[in-house]
Amino acid sequence: AVSVYTLEETREGNHRFSNVYVEQQARSRVSLNGLALTTGVSRTMTNVRLLGPEADCQTAGVAITDGHQQVDNNLLVDHVAEACTSDMLFKYVLDGESRAAFAGKVLVRPGAQQTLSQQNSANLCISPTAHVHSLPMLEIYADDVRCNHGSTIGKLDEGALLYLRQRGIPLTEARLLLQHAFVSDVLQRVPIEALRQRLSDLVERRFRGEQRHCADGCDDCSVKL
Repeated sequence: AVSVYTLEETREGNHRFSNVYVEQQARSRVSLNGLALTTGVSRTMTNVRLLGPEADCQTAGVAITDGHQQVDNNLLVDHVAEACTSDMLFKYVLDGESRAAFAGKVLVRPGAQQTLSQQNSANLCISPTAHVHSLPMLEIYADDVRCNHGSTIGKLDEGALLYLRQRGIPLTEARLLLQHAFVSDVLQRVPIEALRQRLSDLVERRFRGEQRHCADGCDDCSVKL
């Protein structure tokens, strides 16, 4: 089994482009996870091919943007072999005039019977000037499969905010709690408790506006895990 975690903390003027290519053989397990806390322009292309039976691929990501930041994730999971599973879960929280895009495609080839696949893109726009584009896609050429996808775009629940405020929680704190809860299911996928808690703390600091940028790139990142 292979698990990869990517933490992005860069300045708004930075541009980051990443290409990830994975080929999986029988009964292999791969988990790809990304957390973008601060960025300029970030684009990630991920291509996964499930070549052996019973291979499993889990992809997940969280992006928190504001200002004029841009985050794009483009994924293709190619089910070539039978009895493979894949799961995509991406959540964005956008503020300011930031932009984000998610395009996730699952391709199920004729020989890939008994495929199990799920896609979920959920997006929270804090600001009315933030924009997100979400496009989950399925292309299926087999009949014995179970695949589904979903996409949501919305804002903070006013009813939930009112509920918290009626119990003495200040508005700013209530908003923070709801935003953190929105992304928590992605963070809960991290199996290492110390890493999961550290990432959760970084997300909370980001929502509070306390997160510092990495001044000079990865080697001198101001926050070390």
